[in-house]
Amino acid sequence: MYNYSARIENFRLEKVRLPFDFEQKLLGHRKANRDRLICRLPEEIEGVTIGESSFKPQGSFAMQTVIQTRFTDEEYDIDDGVVLWKHQLVNKDGEELTAMEAKEKVRDALKDARFNRQPRICANCVRVFYADEDEEKHHVDIPVYRKWKDVDGNIIRELASGDKWERSDPTQVNVWFDDVVEERNKVQEGWGSQFRHLIQLLKRFCRSRRDTEWDMPNGMKLTMLVAECQPVYQDRSDVAFRELLSKIYVRLKYSKVIRNLAHPAKPQITKSLSDSNVVELENRCGEALEKLKELDKAENNSAEAARLQWD
Repeated sequence: MYNYSARIENFRLEKVRLPFDFEQKLLGHRKANRDRLICRLPEEIEGVTIGESSFKPQGSFAMQTVIQTRFTDEEYDIDDGVVLWKHQLVNKDGEELTAMEAKEKVRDALKDARFNRQPRICANCVRVFYADEDEEKHHVDIPVYRKWKDVDGNIIRELASGDKWERSDPTQVNVWFDDVVEERNKVQEGWGSQFRHLIQLLKRFCRSRRDTEWDMPNGMKLTMLVAECQPVYQDRSDVAFRELLSKIYVRLKYSKVIRNLAHPAKPQITKSLSDSNVVELENRCGEALEKLKELDKAENNSAEAARLQWD
């Protein structure tokens, strides 16, 4: 196969990975909301203790796998959990705040006259909106957690989910991800970094069409598939990505159930034995692999033939 690795890597750097300046802008908005909560939440909840250490980044920004959006109706999502002590989450009468009441307090502390749309409560977070219509459309999601120590001194964390508190660790996925990167880099220098790069490329492949054309799995499902199916380290990005597509295709032929590897005790993250978006991914991987087979022909060992198939 013609060596198209440099072009694939340049594509990832320029068209897939988030530009540094824009990433800093988004992280600046995350910081502004942290500052609002640090300043204003004690006015909403008397005696609450909150500082920078109370915040736990989550999602693709924390894992550095966020990618550029392609369509103006797509939206960047920055997840930044806030963890507060349970004994401090009480009202003026000393009664424990419900999950909904805790989210209401956080929402009220985040309100700002400069917002075109004020923050609103979602099922598992408080959402702060920015840039509604252009290519920079994004929001900051702030899940609200409470914590306490059990009789053995272990820290227990619960998420304000809907109108109840549910056991959840805001750092578990991030810790798992960082461990995978570190362990694979120890096995082969660059293998863990390639894990992150392949997630970015797979996400871009899956988001290369609008949702109305391709119904594809979300980022969590894709991350778990890459963790399962990443090939051994390859010096060439084109070879690594082609092998990844092949392994995912075979894996989905065998089983379309995807589990959250960061939470082994939790149930599968697919809703059924054959989710429609997972079936779609299997089909699209098969189509892509058929196109790439053309590059195995001697007459297609050229930059032009490689560009045609990879595009």
